[in-house]
Amino acid sequence: MSKIIDRLVYALIIASIVGIVAETHDISEGAKQFLNWFETFTYIAFSIEYAYRIFEARKNGGWKSYVFSFFGIIDLLAVLPFFLPFIVSIDARAIRVLRLLRLVNVIKIGRHNKAINTLIKVIASVRTEVAVTLFASIVTVVFAGILMYYAEHEAQPEVFNNMSQSIWWAVATLTTIGYGDIYPITAMGKIIASSLAFVGIGLVAIPAGLISAAYVEEINNQKK
Repeated sequence: MSKIIDRLVYALIIASIVGIVAETHDISEGAKQFLNWFETFTYIAFSIEYAYRIFEARKNGGWKSYVFSFFGIIDLLAVLPFFLPFIVSIDARAIRVLRLLRLVNVIKIGRHNKAINTLIKVIASVRTEVAVTLFASIVTVVFAGILMYYAEHEAQPEVFNNMSQSIWWAVATLTTIGYGDIYPITAMGKIIASSLAFVGIGLVAIPAGLISAAYVEEINNQKK
């Protein structure tokens, strides 16, 4: 029964995502009505699934472990936009914003996909190392952005007009994206940019290498 429910929910999630995309196209009124009906149907189905999972967790004596778990919260957010207007008075603009919560159905796929679950487990196993790298990246971005502001502000006051712009440049450079909308023209600014580019290559490679190594290890453990 559990496997059947998982497969049905998986199919509904995919169909719901297709419906979200279809809503943005120029479709007939009949198609719009069908999508509205299908949206209501999916809300009811996901609500039944949510209640079922609480009931199953309660039988095992740990319903709180599901309700307050990551996927338990995601399941609740997936059905919240449907029930909230019946509980409190909400204007139409707020309802439109709440409808965006339907996108959490994409995350719900993770429960029903072995590959995604493996990836989540891998990332969790190296979360400390990735967090340290992320913290180092944030410090580097802020520091480089401040330096770049003082190096380029006088030469390009309309471009590097504040430190927020400089930090945005640092983010684009550190991640090696380099949009080219903001770039240094002074000698000091180019030195800072070159240094940050080299640092960015290393900082981006570290978490990628950690996750890759942990992923290979997890796959090998599953094969054993």
